[in-house]
Amino acid sequence: MEHLLGFDIGGTKTEVSLFALGGGDGEFKVSTSSGRSDLKVIASKRMPTARDEGYEPYLKNLLDLISSVTNEASIKIEDLKGMGLGLPGSVHPESGKMLNGNTHMMIGKDVAGDLREALNFKTPIAVNNDASCFALAEALCGAGLKYETDHGLPVSKQQSIGIILGTGCGGGLINAGRILNGGKGGGGEIGHTTLITDGHPCYCGRLGCAELYLAGPAFEKNMPGKKATEIFELATKEDPAALAVVNDYRQKLCDFLINLNNFYDPHFIVLGGGVSKQELIYKDLEENLGKKMFVSGKVPNVYQHQLSDSAGVLGAAIMVL
Repeated sequence: MEHLLGFDIGGTKTEVSLFALGGGDGEFKVSTSSGRSDLKVIASKRMPTARDEGYEPYLKNLLDLISSVTNEASIKIEDLKGMGLGLPGSVHPESGKMLNGNTHMMIGKDVAGDLREALNFKTPIAVNNDASCFALAEALCGAGLKYETDHGLPVSKQQSIGIILGTGCGGGLINAGRILNGGKGGGGEIGHTTLITDGHPCYCGRLGCAELYLAGPAFEKNMPGKKATEIFELATKEDPAALAVVNDYRQKLCDFLINLNNFYDPHFIVLGGGVSKQELIYKDLEENLGKKMFVSGKVPNVYQHQLSDSAGVLGAAIMVL
């Protein structure tokens, strides 16, 4: 049996998972250009990303986490079919270096190359943006399979957008089961498209970026002292202040998705990250999208993530296939 190692490095947490490929009993069914198979998690561990501690200490902790995962499953590094790495920012398609992102300690770093050297791993490590890994996993193993069941369109012919509403706001564009990276690796950086003209300044140098209004921390700024889950809970109880915050968020999210739909015309959009777990954001969302689409016709489905918190690390692993 072949094994894959997947890494999901986000702004808050890092997850490393070891998958068995093609055993027939895997919990994740995957549809690729070479056919359908399955993946089963046989070991998985997490740690805080600890952005403030610096890159070298983080890399050491990551290597320790890898050892812990492989030792638990009694798998040797040299026996792996491959590794896939999702990073919290844009990744250059040739150098593998992270070009930009809100986890500054990794900017300019070749994380995959450093891991390969430290582990003496001979097989290339696939690397991409973490949100693109999320989008790929949902397209091949989650929301894409649901769309195929609901509408009859095979995964291999679908176009989709995956969006993470978490520590930041990122996304991935998927066409026929492939990530669209763009020429320099910046494809899908939808969190840094303008949502509010002359809005708040962003660390990227622009004003009014979507991330400043749709990411979890930005949402919480509208009710200081309250976590996002508390705000949504209050809104379900008809608290006027919380309802105002949630309704404003829903409107901004809808405007954001309309822009993306008019740009890419996907069959479906799938949302992940902490905010995506709140049912209130989906209320009337598809209906409102349909009212403002430039091209009339079928409204894209907006799905809540189908793979729970496993999508990022799963997508990283299946990049190898």
